[in-house]
Amino acid sequence: MILAASLLILLLHPTCFADTFTHRQTNEVLHGYATDQTEGLKTFVQTQEKGMVTLNLAAWDITSNRLGRNNKVIILTLDNEIMLDIETIALEQAIAEAANEGPLFILLEIDTPGGRTDFAQRICAAITQRQNRQIIAFIKGGKYAGALSSGAAIALACDKIYMANNTTIGAAAGITFSKIGQPQDLKQAFGEIVSEKFTSAWRAYFASLAERNNRPGLLARAMVDKDIEVIEVQQDQKRLFIQPVNKTAQQKIVHTWSKKGSLLTLTADEAVQSGIADQVINSQREVLQHLKATEAEIIINDNVQKAAMEFQRAKLRFNKLKKSLDLKVKQSRNQQTKPRALRLLRGIRNDYKNLIKLAKNYPDLHTDVELLQWRLNSVEAMYQKAKMPSR
Repeated sequence: MILAASLLILLLHPTCFADTFTHRQTNEVLHGYATDQTEGLKTFVQTQEKGMVTLNLAAWDITSNRLGRNNKVIILTLDNEIMLDIETIALEQAIAEAANEGPLFILLEIDTPGGRTDFAQRICAAITQRQNRQIIAFIKGGKYAGALSSGAAIALACDKIYMANNTTIGAAAGITFSKIGQPQDLKQAFGEIVSEKFTSAWRAYFASLAERNNRPGLLARAMVDKDIEVIEVQQDQKRLFIQPVNKTAQQKIVHTWSKKGSLLTLTADEAVQSGIADQVINSQREVLQHLKATEAEIIINDNVQKAAMEFQRAKLRFNKLKKSLDLKVKQSRNQQTKPRALRLLRGIRNDYKNLIKLAKNYPDLHTDVELLQWRLNSVEAMYQKAKMPSR
């Protein structure tokens, strides 16, 4: 399974999680929050003064503050591999729903080794394409101790990044998996040309996510490509991140961040020092204190975790049906009385129907629905033939 066959570099728009709207011509002032619902060129805005209204936001000056927002924080958690479509859908929907509730901010707690880049890009799009909220990443530590690979992309998509001690961010090279599930280098699996096309697109994507929030794009590229060297230099009292080949004689090297031959992975302290992350904070409570939200209502959205549990139940059901089907097929090969043979064929037919239904509802089962349907058709033909009266 390829983590991503191709990448689409998204057009990342600047976000606004504004609460005060001032009309440029009339000086009318409204307090509230924009939703992601639109009607033509107008956006639905929930206001204190007029309730829900539609505004052409291009005609309003928008000031970012908390006036008019609901005093609550919605917490989402990504604490698994990014490998399931059902979890990705659940997180996309949770972000959209949370944004439209007008919270002070959405807190996305992250602890993941990464996973499929196509799923990660969908989650990044859900974060970056909404202009009515602020999403804070908290790399909390845990089983995976960081936001790695595709997880780093999701963290970079957020408006701010806080990291607990002993967590890391980076190590985002693209990989694929062999038929037996072993990780495999893209160059080994597909050759240098395909590997470089993927890496080039993924590098650019990481850089665009970082630069969107004024983070060093070259450091983000070094997380993807082990051949990128990065040094920090000082010039005119400004810090610059450049490759050594671009250094001038007047520039003083302050720090070497990435050496050729290894992917960039930053500790929490290094991420803050380099400007990739905003601050080292060790707990959810400390994040809330730092963002002046300790008095806010805390709402835990666990839809992603519920989706994972739902899939596990579906997988168990699928495997049980396959086991039942295999047993019935084996029994049908033995000589049976006609009534017994018909009962077995009906059971086989029902098992195939249920397998097809599960496979359609849960793409993460990675089952060939057409093959199941072909087998069902064959069983149906056998059943209809077996029903015919003997001559």
